[in-house]
Amino acid sequence: MQLPPLPSTSATAPPRVLVLDNGGHSIKAAWAQAGSSAVACEPVVETYRNAIARSKAAKRSFVADELEDECDDFGGLTFRVPMERGILNNWEVEKTIAPQDTPLVVTEPVFNLPNVQDHYDQIVFEEYEFQSYLRCPGPAAVPYGLDARGSPTAPVPECALIIDSGFSFTHVVPVLRGRIVTNAVRRIDVGGKLLTNYLKEIVSYRHWYMMDQTSVMEHAKEEACYVSTRWKQDLETANRDGNPLVRTYVLPDFLPDSTNKLGYVRSGLTPAPASPPPADPSAPYNGPQPEKDEEQLLYLCNERFTVPEVLFNPSTIDMNQAGLAETVGLCISLLPTDLQGMFWSNIVCVGGNVALQGFGERLQSELRSVAPPEHIVNVTIPRSPTTSIASSAASYLSLAHNSRSHAHFPTPLSPSSFVTRQEYLEAGSNACRRKFGAFYWSGGKKGDKEVRMAARGEMDGYHGGGDGLVLG
Repeated sequence: MQLPPLPSTSATAPPRVLVLDNGGHSIKAAWAQAGSSAVACEPVVETYRNAIARSKAAKRSFVADELEDECDDFGGLTFRVPMERGILNNWEVEKTIAPQDTPLVVTEPVFNLPNVQDHYDQIVFEEYEFQSYLRCPGPAAVPYGLDARGSPTAPVPECALIIDSGFSFTHVVPVLRGRIVTNAVRRIDVGGKLLTNYLKEIVSYRHWYMMDQTSVMEHAKEEACYVSTRWKQDLETANRDGNPLVRTYVLPDFLPDSTNKLGYVRSGLTPAPASPPPADPSAPYNGPQPEKDEEQLLYLCNERFTVPEVLFNPSTIDMNQAGLAETVGLCISLLPTDLQGMFWSNIVCVGGNVALQGFGERLQSELRSVAPPEHIVNVTIPRSPTTSIASSAASYLSLAHNSRSHAHFPTPLSPSSFVTRQEYLEAGSNACRRKFGAFYWSGGKKGDKEVRMAARGEMDGYHGGGDGLVLG
């Protein structure tokens, strides 16, 4: 695995910090040059598949980015992954994948299991012997990024609601003054893995058998699926012959020298917008695109929007859970009343599912109908939702040693929060628990009291504006 290029440095420069967002699907890696004065410089984030894949055709295993660089046949791959429902439980796989350097920041799931946290600490300090280390819940890093702040010179927002829709599940996480409000966190058991599996099932039932083509169908989901803002109209349109929603997906041919490894949407057919207009009967019909005899074609119609719909309506696949908009409303309702308006006005979405076309527009529309009319609703979609957590942590740590850090409140994401190897050798994981517990407000009545005390006197700087969807 090749890490992102190192930032330029000198012998007297502060240490470089390696930031790893350890996700269920992929590892996102970035370098933070501690104490950097380059305020507007965003870190370079590289993404690596967090798995070992065994190929039947090649009769070998591919580790991390070897899968994309060296694998020619993505059919029938068997994946061995270190993460199970977002929790790291296979350290032998992770040790093969994870890179090594000096100071380290690594993300973990919200409410990670204590024994898994202890294994994190043990691997980092005893197996790899990092000099210092910070373990951070992924959503807690998002408010420090340029997408949440709006500009490099803007302060870190005191209130932010983070929607982290990743590979295993979707978390709705309120962050107040850099710390997660424990009592209000909510989770939906819908993630990218479930959506891909659902697409595999309905395609295998209606068209080709694709149950063992995980990589191909994952790519098809990313390229052809979208979130509909007009569900009923799109469903009616999809039931008509010659409707504009159909996309022809060319399946890979699995030839050794082929460039078509994962398939693609037929050239000449542009992807549908988030809300495709109704078919115009008077519009000219150019006929079907020419096809090659050797191509295997997959025709996607209502699958394109019924699969992402599960995020907003899990009941469509008989899941007894609330949709995303209802979960956000429930989460904010559990927060102090005088803070709720600030959370409604600063909602930041991260994770791979957020990149689906139309996600932001649909969420903005549904939240406006759920939110109280006196509150403003603003949804921010980062320029790169998949890498936003890693880039947020790296960009902030690059400025944390100087006056440009832009946090006018004590923050757990700072150089003083790192645990050194010496501290770990003296106190074990207790040293990590003492420092890394600062990312959470206490639970129960004590936590409610702490949250209200933290917010007291901080409301004067809040000014209203207009509703809006902010696209990075």
